[in-house]
Amino acid sequence: MSQDIKRIYYCRAGHSSENFVYSNRLNLIHSGRCDLCTIENFIQEFKTWSSGNANSDKVIQESQINNIDNKLQWIPYDNFQNIKHIADGGRGSDWEYYLIGKKVEIKDSRYDIAEFLKGVTTVNNFNRSADYHGISKNPSTQNYITIMELFDDDFHMFLTKNFWNLRWVSNIFILLSIAEGLRILHQDNLVHCEYATYIDLDLYKLENDLILNANSKNIEIYGSIPYIPPEVLRGDEFTRTSEIYSFSGIMYEIATAQRPFADQAHDTYLMIDICNGVRPKASDFMLNWIPEWYLDLMYRCWSDDPSERPAAAELYNLFLEILEKLYDNIVDNNVMRQLKIADENQKNTSKSQKQELFSYSNKLHPQSCYSGRYIHTLRGLHDLLEEIKSGKSSDPNLLKQ
Repeated sequence: MSQDIKRIYYCRAGHSSENFVYSNRLNLIHSGRCDLCTIENFIQEFKTWSSGNANSDKVIQESQINNIDNKLQWIPYDNFQNIKHIADGGRGSDWEYYLIGKKVEIKDSRYDIAEFLKGVTTVNNFNRSADYHGISKNPSTQNYITIMELFDDDFHMFLTKNFWNLRWVSNIFILLSIAEGLRILHQDNLVHCEYATYIDLDLYKLENDLILNANSKNIEIYGSIPYIPPEVLRGDEFTRTSEIYSFSGIMYEIATAQRPFADQAHDTYLMIDICNGVRPKASDFMLNWIPEWYLDLMYRCWSDDPSERPAAAELYNLFLEILEKLYDNIVDNNVMRQLKIADENQKNTSKSQKQELFSYSNKLHPQSCYSGRYIHTLRGLHDLLEEIKSGKSSDPNLLKQ
């Protein structure tokens, strides 16, 4: 009786393929080196670099030792070539660089870089929606900068270009990926405070810290008004339930290829409307390809009452169950039947309806704003509200044309 003999491999340094790198992963030997060699090399190089921030150094070093794939790095600023400016935001500028043959995006910002890296490490370990390579420092501004994968299109442009080719299996996959990122953050008590700036991983805070400050009202916040929940517009802190409200704006755009409140100015009047329960609506001709259960869930996420919004884990579990059934072509309940009908209706959409949607998705009010900016909350404008309404005072939240 023959017996299979398991081969054991060794790297040049003598590490065995039977060694465990992590509790659940054996050592991988490749090109004479191995995972253990890589970790040892990172450790040897710890003394050769510093970001200038001890807490940031610790987070980067821990990711290099403990993370299987997504290892953050300190990247010298001189490594960047062919600098191209992309956009400005309220907290800094976005740039396109070439880094060792790879096109990446740089964010020059002023937030707590150590807290940011903790959040990135948490998400990168489980969710690959965006790859963060590490940090550097701008010698001109002395601000820390984050380096991440650069996408050719923003989310809205991607949907506009691909809307008629996307079926609900793709839409659910996108939503599952985003819900997974939120679920992971919420498990670690982290809140993505700038989630309202349009799926932009920029700043993380511990929710416990926010709860401790719950009695202190904000007079100014940062984000994009259509994605900010009413309680935050009034001056409350951003919490996990606030992020679910922002998530609903993404659900709306996936279903309609339109940004929420694209046809009106993003000003204090819109903030008041949102606080009074006004929400974006899908045009009647779009309802044929949007399942009813999906609309119900979207408006539940948009609830005025934060306690009525679903948790990120609930959204994740729902989308995961639906996606698995879509992959297996299982139509066993009303949710799945509605998805099948919606896909068929979208495929049969007339040319005139497609043109109508395209005209809708390209209409943008000149005083709308979907990038992050500083906004005065209603509490911050309390003494000015009546004067703004009467026209005696200008609206500080209205973009200047």
